[in-house]
Amino acid sequence: MVGTLVALVAQVVPSRGQIAIIPQEAVQRAANPQTLQGSTLRFENDGTLSFGTIGEDDAPWQGEISWRNTSGQKLSITRITTSCNCLVAEWDRKANTATTSGKVGVKYYPKGRAGGVCQRLFVYTTLSESEPSAIVEVVGTVTHSTDRTGDYPHQMGTLRLRQKSVAFPAEGGTARIAIINGGSAALTIAHDEGLTTGGVRAYTEPARLAAGQEGDLVIEYRPKQGALPTLYLKGINTAPRKRKVEITIEK
Repeated sequence: MVGTLVALVAQVVPSRGQIAIIPQEAVQRAANPQTLQGSTLRFENDGTLSFGTIGEDDAPWQGEISWRNTSGQKLSITRITTSCNCLVAEWDRKANTATTSGKVGVKYYPKGRAGGVCQRLFVYTTLSESEPSAIVEVVGTVTHSTDRTGDYPHQMGTLRLRQKSVAFPAEGGTARIAIINGGSAALTIAHDEGLTTGGVRAYTEPARLAAGQEGDLVIEYRPKQGALPTLYLKGINTAPRKRKVEITIEK
């Protein structure tokens, strides 16, 4: 019986080099630590700091939130961790002072974080090194960037495209590619008649793209016997090889 028990234990204890499985509860505790019971650190507004509505293109938002120590004993903030690298906290780092109140400065970086925001600061003090004495929630809304060019990774001069290739069935058809004018001057785009072959034509909707305007590149393919479909655009100030849209025929 003892030999059987030893064998079972050997099966469940990981040997050196094996990955130990961390319980989900432990993972959750590490990501969402609970505040220290009996903590005397109190933040205004029940620990909620709101930045309202800001834009994704705005400079980092800066604010502050006040705290007080209700114990009358020595207390200082030792460190502050955040739930996101989009948050930076600043505070008075003087240690072991009989401070009764203070402020924590917060800087939030909105770029690339459009939507509702609810991030947290975990505030550790001399009361405990392992458990936060308070948690501050930073909330608000970030509106989408007015510069949408990042949504269009392919570039032909000042024209930017969501994709740079299309596929058609053998019998032909119509395809669309989302585009944006990333320049400061209007664009009028169409297929280059001298280079485009095989029954392909192209135009944009709208026909004239104002600076910063989004639209569609409409590509029509009507097969011609013995001619491979190729598409080069005109209306773009760049070399022909850089204004080619790849066309493939589905088998």
